[in-house]
Amino acid sequence: MKNTIVFLFALAAALPVLGADHVFPVPSDDRWHYPFNFTPGTRPLATCFGTGGLNGFNDRDGIAVIAWNTAALIPPGMGAANYPISSVTITVTNQANAAWQVDLTPDEWHTYDLNGDGIINADGIPRGQPGDTDGESSDPDPGRTIELYGAGFGPVFTAADWTETSFYVGSDSVVNAPRDPFPFVFRDGGSDLLHVEDHMKGLHNAGLTPPLCGPPDTSCPYTPIPWAVGVPINYTPTLQPTPFDITFTVNLAQSDNRVRQYFQEGLNAGRVFVIISSGADAVFMSGQATFPTLFTKDATAAGAKPGKLSITLDTCQAGSGDINCDGVVDGVDRDLFIAVLLGNETGAAFVQRSDLNNDGSANGLDTPAFVQAYIEP
Repeated sequence: MKNTIVFLFALAAALPVLGADHVFPVPSDDRWHYPFNFTPGTRPLATCFGTGGLNGFNDRDGIAVIAWNTAALIPPGMGAANYPISSVTITVTNQANAAWQVDLTPDEWHTYDLNGDGIINADGIPRGQPGDTDGESSDPDPGRTIELYGAGFGPVFTAADWTETSFYVGSDSVVNAPRDPFPFVFRDGGSDLLHVEDHMKGLHNAGLTPPLCGPPDTSCPYTPIPWAVGVPINYTPTLQPTPFDITFTVNLAQSDNRVRQYFQEGLNAGRVFVIISSGADAVFMSGQATFPTLFTKDATAAGAKPGKLSITLDTCQAGSGDINCDGVVDGVDRDLFIAVLLGNETGAAFVQRSDLNNDGSANGLDTPAFVQAYIEP
């Protein structure tokens, strides 16, 4: 009996602290990932801009790679399924005197100046319509979003060995090359990671099965759906004398909950990564005010704050059958479980908790585990 009690106390101490907001105010690593950043890991600003399909440069040219060590507050190594994440929010701070146009709607890849003539949709005809000569369409709203993606690694680095001072891997003004680390989204209907850094040119996603766009698949432009779009707080373009925050509320249910699993795997490893980028066009000699310019942890300017990660864990264990998270598995949970399986209940938290086998979807395969949890005294 004594050994059992000791074991239970040890298990309780090892489990994550649930039902609380866990805030990580300072990254362990943050880096402006750009070919001509000659002070990686110490530069106080990370500018986020694109080049709109220009050869030799990544379409998402200036990006911010941010990582937080989470082990001090959330014990790692418990298995990804044992981190019942209900929300993830990232907050970054833009420097003062910004002048970039707010846009909260991601733009199609063909709304950029792909042919480099200085004019988007010079022929005035939407892409693919009769008479279209430049393959471009006009953007229906002004500005470009600032977006958050996952961080993929390889073939040079892994999430375990990359640091903010690691050497740069990516396009270098001469050749088109994939980034490492690279912003990614999950491919629809599968677990493939789709590179985002050159999505306008459609590079670095060849060789997938099935092909992304059919043979030949070496160039497959597409429009990625970001995991979150940054929302500026109290920002007035061209009239902003002070720094302002930008918040990203991550859509954890995106890609059949694989985004949630990505963050669960990060907590299990003790290190969570994101990449922030924008397609905002860089204008030569225009200054940093015209596109998002984020403070890093090395910034000392007035009002500067580093990127902050906030994660909320549910009060109920993943796979417990406690769908409504009230501490018991009862008829309310049964009805919610059935409603989720029938598609009548689509609440993200309910859907996640109904995935008892943690395979990314709530379906009939979860029924045996729920029945067992429901009938146990």
